[in-house]
Amino acid sequence: MISIILHSGEWDKIYHAFSIASTYSAIGQKVRIFITYWAIDTVAKGRIDCGEDEKNKIIQKGIENGKVKGLEEMIKLGKEFGNVEVVVCSGSMELLGYREEDMPEWVDRIGGLAEQLMEGERIIFI
Repeated sequence: MISIILHSGEWDKIYHAFSIASTYSAIGQKVRIFITYWAIDTVAKGRIDCGEDEKNKIIQKGIENGKVKGLEEMIKLGKEFGNVEVVVCSGSMELLGYREEDMPEWVDRIGGLAEQLMEGERIIFI
């Protein structure tokens, strides 16, 4: 199994993590995305934040024009193949004041880092 540990809250990095997961899923590889720290904040709030206003405008325009998929659409694409699981870090959720019901519906469950490290054959950190 591929384990993607998603730490960055920058939208474009989250997008690429989902893109990597979707591609692995399409070729039959099991993937677990572990969302932690600042990525939780971006995912829970559903906002576009690439760190700079100009980048944010470019991404927003790309989504509006259909050239870029939204995060929810991107992760659902990967899940269609049945090989993607999304886990949110319980410790980071507690630290940031989030509850399970604050997470999007496409999050499969809440979990911990040890599981990701023990079960991931390959680990990608973003």
